[in-house]
Amino acid sequence: MAVLASSCDVFRTEDAEGTRGRGAQAFDPYSSSASGAISLSLLGFNGCAILPNGEPVTRGSLELDGYPAKCPPLNSGMPLGDSVEPTARFTITAGANYFLREFTVMDTLVNVYKVGADGKPDPSNPDYNDRRTPAAWIRKQSRFKSLDWSGLTVGRDEWRRQGPGSFLRETFFENAAWMISDDDTFLIEVVDSGGIVRASTTYERKEFLSENPVTGRTRASFGVFGVGRPRFAGDNEMHLVPDTTPYFLTGVKVSFANSTNPFKSFRMPDLYGEGVIRVTWSLMPAEPFLFPVTFIKEVDKGATCFKLDDKGFATTEVVPCGFGLSQQVHINKPKNGKFFIPGETVDFQISLNDGDGNALHSRDLLPSFNDYLGGNSNGLAYFNESMLLTYRDTSSSESGFKVVGPLQNLRPINGTYELPYFSFPRTSEPKYFVEPGLLRAIAGYTDMQPATRYGVELPPDAKPGTYAILLKGHRYFMGERLNRLDTFFFQVGQEQRTSYPGNIGNCQVCHNGVSSLNNLHHGLSVDNVEVCSTCHIDETAGHMSDLMHRLHMGSRKYKQDKADCRVCHLTRESALRPSLAVCNSCHVTVHGTEYFDLKFEEPQNTPNAYGNCANACHAVKPPNLHILPGQ
Repeated sequence: MAVLASSCDVFRTEDAEGTRGRGAQAFDPYSSSASGAISLSLLGFNGCAILPNGEPVTRGSLELDGYPAKCPPLNSGMPLGDSVEPTARFTITAGANYFLREFTVMDTLVNVYKVGADGKPDPSNPDYNDRRTPAAWIRKQSRFKSLDWSGLTVGRDEWRRQGPGSFLRETFFENAAWMISDDDTFLIEVVDSGGIVRASTTYERKEFLSENPVTGRTRASFGVFGVGRPRFAGDNEMHLVPDTTPYFLTGVKVSFANSTNPFKSFRMPDLYGEGVIRVTWSLMPAEPFLFPVTFIKEVDKGATCFKLDDKGFATTEVVPCGFGLSQQVHINKPKNGKFFIPGETVDFQISLNDGDGNALHSRDLLPSFNDYLGGNSNGLAYFNESMLLTYRDTSSSESGFKVVGPLQNLRPINGTYELPYFSFPRTSEPKYFVEPGLLRAIAGYTDMQPATRYGVELPPDAKPGTYAILLKGHRYFMGERLNRLDTFFFQVGQEQRTSYPGNIGNCQVCHNGVSSLNNLHHGLSVDNVEVCSTCHIDETAGHMSDLMHRLHMGSRKYKQDKADCRVCHLTRESALRPSLAVCNSCHVTVHGTEYFDLKFEEPQNTPNAYGNCANACHAVKPPNLHILPGQ
């Protein structure tokens, strides 16, 4: 092991992104037009194509067998409203070279919990404990009923906190034959308005890296949203939460993302007007998925972006938008010109640009939420609760920022909200550009344009070192869907820079080239993975220790020894913070129901499921089936 480590430097984590073994090197297909091919995301919901903002796509004037004339309004909230005639257009650049990055289609059945006039539950409600009925709908009535469901089993029965006293209970159905298939394919055909195939290519399922339900990908499940916790182990009664109307969501989601073949692409035909992208899955050969598109030629693109000045700010000169997403933060100098002092306000301005260096918004204001829903935001996206809760899309446009530091104090927290570092905001979520809780609470808020300039006051006792502004962005433009999470640094209390604790790393062993972390999920560089723990601090966002273990231990793509903690943990101390959440992420029945109540305790209460069990016995007797770092 020592020889292997020294020969290929797998334990070096200080090298820069882009060097050998870390990011993409000579050719990165995810660098938009600079790569020679544009990534394409195809999304569908209940039979209709949708855009990443949740708006259903019109079929226009085309007669498309199998494509509905009306579509469910995903953004209407729960329950879904009556189907409406869609108006959104899925625009594609004619003649451009694309490759399939993501194929995600979902079918759902939603039932709202009903109460009769006598105040008692309506007997027509779905049975809270019945798993046969949702499984039967999935296998026999959903749009995926023709898949091979043999071998289907009931898997995890999970509880996730949604708010104070409110939980989501979700039962997963697993192990169906189609779920574990590895040799199926997707035929992509671009069809013109006359029904003639003008371009085509075939992708293999194994060419896509991501399909794990932990990240909101492929799943079949029955969820009950907005219910109280069980009061004891084996409690099968559904407990209501005051002022909350529960709803039931049975869903099948098929989702494959992040192409690992950088050279498989296809050229869009040089057309104008309407057409269709048709996807035929080899496991459902008689039921192709249809995505109506509108071809727009490069010369016909409108000028809606803004040229930048020599300081990197938007001017009033409008230019056509390009593909891609780049983010900049302009930090005003501290009073002493060198570093900020505790109690001082860090004043900064953001600039969100395309890959060609054009601003996607004016100098001082971002697009409104209605601009985003209406497709008039130059692709900039905001947090969308419907895409998160209904479509189960965990990359659902969480645009915002967080300020944290100093870097040397960043570490996962266990069983507390007492952070050992400064964080603004202190919650798991970032400071959203558009606050989702205000969309319905304030009249006219959806038309307000967020500012591009922000100020964050440092605490009087801010510790010296390097701090980071984490800027999280999401963009969808003419088929290309991108996430970015960039880090921008400033000094507090001293000029000398500090660095991360260095407790975890080696992500580049697997995540390199087209599988680089820059190209996955939030789009964060592998050099900054330790900032992940500053948002994933509780189960609402997915606790870091639980999330990372479940994601990798449950993935068929993870080829390392799953008992070797040294692959990711660089220090022994970092691997010796066991908790119920950590151990249950892999070993579902750890301790059985002995500590049942801890799962449902608020994170600020002691003890809870995230508390460190090492103080009791595990530090004295570490798990003997895991290989731990030496020191």
